[in-house]
Amino acid sequence: MRDYLFPPLFFPLFIFIILLPFLAVLFVFGASSAISEVLELSVKDGIVILFLVIIGSFINIPLFEKEGRLIERRYSLLGFMYTVRRRSKIVIAINLGGCVIPVLISLKILFSVTSDAFALAFILTSFVTFISARPVPGVGITVPMLIPPLASALFSYLAVLAASAPAFEIPRIAFTAGVLGVLFGADILHLRDIEKIGSGVVSIGGAGTFDGIFLTGIFSVFIAQWFV
Repeated sequence: MRDYLFPPLFFPLFIFIILLPFLAVLFVFGASSAISEVLELSVKDGIVILFLVIIGSFINIPLFEKEGRLIERRYSLLGFMYTVRRRSKIVIAINLGGCVIPVLISLKILFSVTSDAFALAFILTSFVTFISARPVPGVGITVPMLIPPLASALFSYLAVLAASAPAFEIPRIAFTAGVLGVLFGADILHLRDIEKIGSGVVSIGGAGTFDGIFLTGIFSVFIAQWFV
């Protein structure tokens, strides 16, 4: 049996299997800590909110339908060729866990941060996200994963300095500017590009997964903590 187990392949696989549960626990604890920090709650309450986000990520709420790309199909019948043209349908939905809950958290945070600092960080994050977002057929609006949280954390730090706001607001502003900046810059401002995606369901916030909105908020807090 040992002749069929090659260390160059088996060892990385073994390490991956061992590390995967550890990384999952580390993410849950880190995400819960981030949520508890920005909402000024206990880590236990942060874990509860995180699991609500996980459960809600499987729920998509349909908003409206939109016409997609023009589809042409050619058929042959008894030696004659004919073409059928039709418009595909795209259902625009909003994800409960990946969008609704993070947005509600962000709106709550808005009442506890300096409005000028948030506005500046939000505008700059939205702009960077907008120019980085691209419609991908069959997938949706995509953004390079690290650009929004890096932009949100950096702009939140600069905005707090410019507005002479307290440094402890940086993670809160980063979370809010990250979540709302991605929602506005990647999704809302790119709604006109939805028809380029094709057909099916396009879920703002994800289709059964976290997507970029929630993860941007969490990673923004992780990065912003270096500036505090």
